Amino acid sequence: MNGIKEINRICLNTEPLPEKINRRNPEFAERVKAAVLDVNEKQHIADDSIEKVIKGEMEIHEGMMNIGKAETSLKILAQVRNKVMAAYNEVMRMQI
Repeated sequence: MNGIKEINRICLNTEPLPEKINRRNPEFAERVKAAVLDVNEKQHIADDSIEKVIKGEMEIHEGMMNIGKAETSLKILAQVRNKVMAAYNEVMRMQI
């Protein structure tokens, strides 16, 4: 039986930082950043809506809709984060 010759592996401990950065997919980071900014914007809108309802500048059903949108977007973002962390942990458990 012949052994396996020359397995090409990347050692993350010895790989230079600029090469690590170049291998990353910027789209994923940009999408995550956009999602976080979107959730943050909805949270600010919900906060403003609460103040407007208290002052009588907005109907209560409109304020509740804005709060519901903010709550739903935050829950979705939290679930996406949980899935990403689970996938990361699974990859870290893989044996090379």
